[in-house]
Order: sequence, then C-alpha cells, then structure tokens
Amino acid sequence: MSKSLRLFFIIIFLGLPLWWGINVFAQKLEDFFYTNVAAQEEEVLNQNAAIEKQLESMKPSRKEETDALEVGARSAISVLIKKDGTEKVLFQKNIQEKLPIASITKLMTALLVMRNYNFEETVEISSEAAKVENEQGSGNLRVAEKFFVKDLLYFLLIESNNGAAFALADMMDEKEFVDLMNITAAELGLEDTFFVNPTGLDPENQQDLTNYSTVEDVAKLAIYILKTEPSIWDIARFSEFDVYSADGILFRKLKSTNELLGTMPDLSWKTGWTLRAGGCLAIIYLAPDKQSYLVNIVLSSEDRFGDMEKMMDWLNGAYQWQ
Repeated sequence: MSKSLRLFFIIIFLGLPLWWGINVFAQKLEDFFYTNVAAQEEEVLNQNAAIEKQLESMKPSRKEETDALEVGARSAISVLIKKDGTEKVLFQKNIQEKLPIASITKLMTALLVMRNYNFEETVEISSEAAKVENEQGSGNLRVAEKFFVKDLLYFLLIESNNGAAFALADMMDEKEFVDLMNITAAELGLEDTFFVNPTGLDPENQQDLTNYSTVEDVAKLAIYILKTEPSIWDIARFSEFDVYSADGILFRKLKSTNELLGTMPDLSWKTGWTLRAGGCLAIIYLAPDKQSYLVNIVLSSEDRFGDMEKMMDWLNGAYQWQ
C-alpha cells in the first residue's frame, strides 16, 4: 500500500468521530429549533385563545355614543346570562335599596311548591283562600272547589292569583311556609329579602312590615329559578291558559297580567302591584345575540311596562351584540 493511500485511510479513520459528532450535533440542533418553534407556536395559540376568551367575556360591549338610560322606576337592574352561565350587569339603578315587591313574591312561592309538593295532589279551596283579594282581572276561587297543585301554579304565575298562593301555602301551614320562604332566601344569599306572606299583598295595618327585597336580590332569585326550575318561567310565559278543576270541568280561561305580550320572543314575566309597592315587573327574554338571556327587574314604578319597554329598547341599542 502506498504512503498516500495509507495517509488517506488514516484521515478517514480519524475524521469519522468528527463527522459523527457533527451529525449528532446537527440533529440535536434541529430538534432544539423544532421544539423551540413548536413551543413558541403553542404559546402564540394559547395567547390568542386567551385574548379571544377575554374579548368574548367583554361582549356585549357598550357603545360610547349612546346616552345613559333614565327610567322612572325607583330601582331597576338588567343582568345578562351568557350561554356558559356567567353573568354581567348591563344596567343598574339603586340596586340595593329595599323596597316592597308585591306579587314578585310569588316567584319564591312557586319555587317552594316545585321543591316540596306533589303536583298531582288535590287542594280544596278553603273559605280563607276564597276571600283573599285579587288584582283586577284575577277572579276569586270558590270555596270547596278542588284543583291539582300543578293547576294552582298556573293561577299563581299567569294571573297572579292571591287565593292560589294562600291555598298552596296553607297545605303546609301558612306560617311554616313563610318561614321556609325566609330560610330559602337566606340559603340563596338573598341578604336583603324578607317575607311575611306568600302573596305579596300589603298588610291591613299599613304600619306593619310587608314583603321586601332589592332588584339585585330579585334578579338572583330569577336567575336561580332559570337555572334550577325553568318550568316556572315556562308557565309564566303563557298569555292564556284553560284551567280545569280536579274533576275535569273547565273552570275558566286564565289571562296574563303582562302588557308586553308579543313584544319579544321567549318572553317570561312576573308582575306585581300594591299601593305600597307601586308597579313591579320581572322579565326574562332572549338577548339580541340569540344565545344569552336578559333578566330585567323594575320595582316601585308608576309605569312598570313603560319603564321596562324603555330598558329593553335601550339595551338593544346601547350595546354591540355581535
């Protein structure tokens, strides 16, 4: 073997480790850059997702050019319930002021009935329940007439019948029922809410305490019902309903007390009015984004339906919904 050839093989032999090392280094360098780039891309994607989530949480956004809302109601609130269950206050006025709530009371009455009663149980109307006064348009129940519990719920929520509220509470004992109303209010965190009766009627002695709450607490109750007992709001959506006595005889056609019928799809409501409370109204309806719900409450209003319409129109125009 010539000297030149031996030298060539020596160089090859000595260069093999260097060549192997360079290849290993290059592979590791390639892996490093690939991992680093992938990590950076993942970080960017995560950042973009976080930004999108933050932007989504800010919707609907307030339009700066729109004027502030003014309503005559002494207290009012609008809360948006998003499809993921999160909540956002869109309007508020004196939300922690304690005020009489009239027949808004019946939302709590209905909740306790849903939780504690057998819908197929028969209720006989007592003389006390038959003589309980009602708002105009809501006739009194008749003594000894029998209804199923489920049918009295329609009386309660569609025409706001006070006799139905009394009859349902009296199945348990009225005092015990009212005590349970207050216990439930405390459990739900309604710290500024108190009940003295299941109807919302003013006491005969105007110096006595009446049912009171705040729009903030009423909104909490309305939202809790929406999430846990939505059938209450389903019943409240009816404009009319034929109700039958327990023996299957048509008693009468119930008609809603809500003057906003037909103004908004999927609209549910609970009205209330007494001399001390003034006009009260709680509504739930599909928001303009067609994915969320709006819960609007007004208390102590001289024009509850006018105030509510004004609030609904303002919410539609004052926020960017898409």
